[in-house]
Amino acid sequence: MSQGDWQLSQGEALTRFLCSQAKEERFAEFYTGDAGEPGIDYQFRNGSGPKEDAFCRRVFRQTHALRTVDPAQALPCCEVTFTGESDTVSFSDFRHLPFHVQRWLTVDLFAPYSGEFAFRLGTCGGVRVWVEGVERACFTPFTRNVMQCTEVMLPLNAGKNSLLIHLDELFERDTIFALQMIYQGKPTLGMALPGKRGTAVDSLSQFASGLRPELAAFGYTVRLHCNVPAPAGISLRGEIRGMGNDHFTPQTLDFGAVKAAATTLALQLPPDIGEAHYQLRLTLQHDDMTLIRHIGINVMPDAPAIAAAETLNGRKQEALRYIAEHGMDRTSRLLAMMHLREYGPQCENLLSRTLTRISAREDCSDFSLVPLLWIWRYHQGEYFPPLLWRRVRSTILGYRYWLDEQGCDVMWFWSENHALCFHTAQYLAGQFFPDERFIASGRIGREQQAIANARLLQWFDAIDVHGFVEWNSAPYYPVDYIGLFALYQMAESHEIRMRARQLIDRLMLQSALHYQNGVAAGTMGRVYEKELLAGMLTELSAYGAVAWGKGRYNRKCASLPLFCASDYVPPAMSEVYASMTEGELAAWYTCGGGNICVWKAPGVSLSSCVDHHTGEPGHQQHLVDLQFASRFDAKIWINHPGEAEPGGEKRPSFWAGNGVMPRVMQVENRALMLWHIDREDALPWTHLYFPSEAFDRVVVQPCTRFVRAGDAFAAVLCSAPLQRTESGLAAGIECRALGRDVAWYVEVGYGDEAAFDAFCSRIAKLALQVDIDAQTATLRDPLLGDVMFLELMGKKPCFPRLNSSEPRVICKGVKA
Repeated sequence: MSQGDWQLSQGEALTRFLCSQAKEERFAEFYTGDAGEPGIDYQFRNGSGPKEDAFCRRVFRQTHALRTVDPAQALPCCEVTFTGESDTVSFSDFRHLPFHVQRWLTVDLFAPYSGEFAFRLGTCGGVRVWVEGVERACFTPFTRNVMQCTEVMLPLNAGKNSLLIHLDELFERDTIFALQMIYQGKPTLGMALPGKRGTAVDSLSQFASGLRPELAAFGYTVRLHCNVPAPAGISLRGEIRGMGNDHFTPQTLDFGAVKAAATTLALQLPPDIGEAHYQLRLTLQHDDMTLIRHIGINVMPDAPAIAAAETLNGRKQEALRYIAEHGMDRTSRLLAMMHLREYGPQCENLLSRTLTRISAREDCSDFSLVPLLWIWRYHQGEYFPPLLWRRVRSTILGYRYWLDEQGCDVMWFWSENHALCFHTAQYLAGQFFPDERFIASGRIGREQQAIANARLLQWFDAIDVHGFVEWNSAPYYPVDYIGLFALYQMAESHEIRMRARQLIDRLMLQSALHYQNGVAAGTMGRVYEKELLAGMLTELSAYGAVAWGKGRYNRKCASLPLFCASDYVPPAMSEVYASMTEGELAAWYTCGGGNICVWKAPGVSLSSCVDHHTGEPGHQQHLVDLQFASRFDAKIWINHPGEAEPGGEKRPSFWAGNGVMPRVMQVENRALMLWHIDREDALPWTHLYFPSEAFDRVVVQPCTRFVRAGDAFAAVLCSAPLQRTESGLAAGIECRALGRDVAWYVEVGYGDEAAFDAFCSRIAKLALQVDIDAQTATLRDPLLGDVMFLELMGKKPCFPRLNSSEPRVICKGVKA
């Protein structure tokens, strides 16, 4: 009797399935919805949201949790699931509107005898399981982005048993849609995929697992290295998708047949997509099997648009022209075109797509509405026909501006950047239409403005006291600037304008401290992998190019055109901090419950957030960052991953954020981190992002890595041996340290080759030890007689007492 192609032992996850394509349907599209409680406490914390489910999820749970699902309606299952190192099958994704998404999966299990076999069944969504056509499990918690688990007993006959699985979920914005099946029984089971040869499945899966892209794609060519030579008969298709809130239409690509035994692939992308962060969904086809692997790629410019103008106004005009011609398709690009009076064929399309997005109340449509209000204020009646301008007016009056207004949507109101944009939009819309009736609230404009005025003051008060929980964030400071520049430029209230100006000044000063040769670097309160891996492409980097020069413009344009069209001038000291050519500085400031430390020299910067929720589950906080000036990708950081595979949808992810937060301390150019990973479900290792090819010189020791880049250098020391990753997406850029109690130490410096050699010699004599029982880390330097000591929970590391929200900065040899 056949026992299948693979074995499943106790404690192992069942991850091999054939799955169907997704079936997607808009949900609750014509529901009026409801109005919720208007208040939030403005005590923002990343990852936190509403206390209750959204209206559409409550309806979904009522109508879908206990419904009957007919297995005869199952879609064909032809795609082989791919999970990499994860024990979870994931179909996670993002939808700006509520969508009901369904998938079907199938697998054959082989039992040694007839009986009941235990599984722990977990899902983000709902799951139903049929064994030989009989429903044996139905578990439909439908708790958004929180995996729920239950124990199930599946009756299996001796020999082959066909399993059919149905998954469904309501997609709201970023949605984790996943299945986890952990086998709990003792006898080993066999597995097979119906109608597929196990050797062929293994060959395809191993090839897909070994694909590793170069992080930067130049010449619109994605280069993939193959750890496993390509099997004969594989063809490749792809779909390229945007990774932002830009109006990017996915494009399908046919890469053709893969040459047998190939070890490198060069996939040509259409050059009209432009440089940006993208996700490439590769479909590998082999005979009657397909496998899909998602790969994040950073398409780099062939000729970077370097800021050339010597004046701020000149750079503003340069950036506006670049965005008008090359910008991402979003509302602020249209603003740049109209400001310059450089109308083109894209204008009407941009406006129409903006109005569609806002009218549908898509998530993140508040980011589009504020620049639309700017366009109304300064350009109403220009270029477009009166009918289209009337549609702009009706779109503004028909929007849902806050929780207390009626709606059935998945717009997010609870983060500091969204709250600011919603309040700004409500304030300005009320100001521009004081006597008009707003549909969702039933209020007239001046009432909307008065309510928004109070909410804005409450928001500013909270930020003044607590700072941004999304401190120094490359993806979210540009979103904050949407609201801040709009208020600074257009608000009637002098107080609102001045508070917006003061906060812009503060953000500019803080960003300047971290700005390193054209890259917006540094510790960040919220970030994604794409910004960490290609900082040159972030809009915050382009902000630096406009504000201080010596940088590059790029296509990101959530708010940069608002800055360029305004009369705002950054504080003079921000240019001193951003454009250092000699000396060094140390700085400290508080933000979002974190104490931020910065040490910077012309060739390198090190920054960290100390004492931030130590030991707690993390979100997207990037706590320690090291950036060299020599190259944008000459960058190092350490984190505890929130999932086992790069490019995932979880928050925290593989590279961005921490599953468990460490204790951190920084003393000038030295930082120490200590982890105690006590959660059983957390990965039992931490890792170092280490792109060897980005450095001029690399020295490897069992627990240490030394690098030299330009005129600067660094050492990374771990209390556990470092294991270099040799396969998969992280091959060649990752070093792992196994263990739940581990310390990492980072030190940076600068000088010539002799200084680097002396630096390496001294660091090699350091002793880094972890006392697991006491939960402490100690670093001893026998040459200097110096000791750094860090307790996981205990005495606070040294951080200066600050008297205001402004950074305290000490400069040594820095020219002002």
